[in-house]
Amino acid sequence: MPETPDGFPVEVPTHRLAHLSDSHLTSRDVRYNNRIDADAAVRRAAAVLRRATVDGRTVDAVVVTGDLTDTGDPDAYARVASALEGLAPQMIWVIGNHDVRTVFHHALLGVDEAGPLLRVHDLDGLRLIALDSTVPGAGHGVLTATHLAELAEVIGTPARHGTVIALHHAPVPPPSPLLAYFALERSSRSALADIVAGTDVRLILAGHHHLAQSSTLAGIQVAVAGSTAIRTDPLAPNGHERTYASGSLQVVDLYPTGGAVVSVIPVDGAEQVFDLDEAGCAEVIAAHPIASGSGG
Repeated sequence: MPETPDGFPVEVPTHRLAHLSDSHLTSRDVRYNNRIDADAAVRRAAAVLRRATVDGRTVDAVVVTGDLTDTGDPDAYARVASALEGLAPQMIWVIGNHDVRTVFHHALLGVDEAGPLLRVHDLDGLRLIALDSTVPGAGHGVLTATHLAELAEVIGTPARHGTVIALHHAPVPPPSPLLAYFALERSSRSALADIVAGTDVRLILAGHHHLAQSSTLAGIQVAVAGSTAIRTDPLAPNGHERTYASGSLQVVDLYPTGGAVVSVIPVDGAEQVFDLDEAGCAEVIAAHPIASGSGG
């Protein structure tokens, strides 16, 4: 590709992540919400990433921010892991309120631990920290004082390419009245903001809302992934909780400047309009020459 009109080369990210959430796999042959084939939905998301890999667009890690299963069925964990296997050098699993902690830990992390775990992953200098915001037996989220203290200790030392935090319960206002009841407690949101402010945390990834959202916490970008299976409608009538069988995932590009670009990728079968190869792109660029005196 030629230089851009401002005279600089095309920007290239240092790291690329795939961010999925809320696959809600059920027991075999049971449909999620009695309507949705959650296995097929997560396979559609995986197929998007597999096709990208074939096309040379790989990711450094796949981050799945919770509610992998709907009821904690051990077989469902095996199926979601199988569906996403081989998509990236690292798979980062984050627990959600529909997951069962002991089963999740055993099936995906290979440990037998009943308490919340904070896990630190190194992605070639980019630190990714997985938090546990769940309350066993409940739908809302809490970050315990012990968990937050551990987080503060870890991020007290900067990482070479900064830090990304991943948790299930989004630390932003929820998009519907029902989700407001199951939200991350505001005291936890406030405490998290106090801890990450002024640190090397570049981005916070979350799920739970079944809707792709963008916000900030303590001036730090927050990216909420939609569900691979279902989408919350934030424009439903007051007092209503309305959803659609519409899945998505996110691609996160992190740049040397410190910026992060989050792209929402629908995975519900939209028709392709065109696909220009390099020659086709060059032809379009040639038809729009840079005006004399611009750039530099």
